[in-house]
Amino acid sequence: MVFARAKLTLEDKCFEEDPGTLEVNFEGPGITKLYHRVYEMARAVFSVPESEMQEIRFDWEKGKDGDNKFRVRWWIHKDLDVFSHLYLRVDLSGKGTDEHGRANVRLKGWLRSEYPQDTVWQRSIFYEMMRTFWHRIFYRQKREEYIEECRHLMIFFEKQVQQYLGVLKTEH
Repeated sequence: MVFARAKLTLEDKCFEEDPGTLEVNFEGPGITKLYHRVYEMARAVFSVPESEMQEIRFDWEKGKDGDNKFRVRWWIHKDLDVFSHLYLRVDLSGKGTDEHGRANVRLKGWLRSEYPQDTVWQRSIFYEMMRTFWHRIFYRQKREEYIEECRHLMIFFEKQVQQYLGVLKTEH
């Protein structure tokens, strides 16, 4: 992440077209175990420390009949190089008990590249021409590789979640 007062930001979705957002739906036992497991899977798959994974939303209601209703959102920030990083949003929601319930896991990702624009030199037309040339000739290919890596990581995360949900069904 570039720390600058002014910066030029380029942002691309990891999946421009369908599916756009990866989603896994589950109906079965043990949905209350998903909170910790999805968190740990996301950290492991995207190789980020705890400090790069922020829990933005946490709503957990326990009903009179033992029904749990929950909604959680995490933002993951993964640095790729000096200019680029991945932003990923993981949403987990569900309703039910340990015996039976429904859950939904959603994942959406973006690649962001940021160029500082603080100094007079960085704001000059000559710098912008050189930066544009460098970006088009050298860095565009790197960004495409990063977007492809983002897609692979997101699909791998989706498969890991599906695999764990299959294990949950067989445990009970």
